[in-house]
Amino acid sequence: MNISNLTFPLTVDFSGSKYWLNGKGPYQCGEAATAFLAGEIDCEPAGDPSRLTQELETVLKTFGSYLFPCAEEQETVNDLYQQLKQSAATCSINYDFLPLKGSIVLTERYTFPTLRDFLYVELGRAILHGNAPKQCRLCGGWFLHKQGDRAIYCERIAPGETEKTCREIGARAVFEKKLQNEDSWKLYKRAYKKYYARYMKGNMSQAEFKDWGEQAAAERDAALEQLKATADAALRASITQKLKEDLNRL
Repeated sequence: MNISNLTFPLTVDFSGSKYWLNGKGPYQCGEAATAFLAGEIDCEPAGDPSRLTQELETVLKTFGSYLFPCAEEQETVNDLYQQLKQSAATCSINYDFLPLKGSIVLTERYTFPTLRDFLYVELGRAILHGNAPKQCRLCGGWFLHKQGDRAIYCERIAPGETEKTCREIGARAVFEKKLQNEDSWKLYKRAYKKYYARYMKGNMSQAEFKDWGEQAAAERDAALEQLKATADAALRASITQKLKEDLNRL
């Protein structure tokens, strides 16, 4: 996160899902709220960080639940809506033209008196555009979930690791789980090891190994889709056998 050392009153130029702070940016809506929840933005001297954290999480649970922004899904309590009606943000709104790289963008210019007011609006706009803070399933740290993103792990260095990220560790864990549960993945892994050994011994060129890998992955994914579509044992056995033959064709 590059958002830090915010001073108030704060002027923010919003345009769609992005915004600029004193002409610097653009930032994605949700970046500041995520940074605050991750402990990367200090609360104001007179503010209560735990109370503000709770309020932002309330906004997430009430309005952003469809984005699955929290680590654990929780039911929305009806009286939260009443709570939120009583906690509107204070700000002034105007319009301005922001010069950006040879062009001019019309923006909504907000002036916020406090950090709480800024984060309340920034998080609300993020949810409107499909973004929301989300907790990593591995380390528990907050990261920004962007519209269409299906990631459940962040890109920080994973606990106990020196280089690998939570996303890399998590993806590997998912991959291993698939290998354990699907015969097609087991076949693919065995075939991959066999052809990789050929490549390392010089019995297969790099181009041949790359071509095989691309074709094998396509055949594996096609087989997985076919297996998902049927519960017939005989048909599933036939699909698996064909995949085995295709993977070992060379």
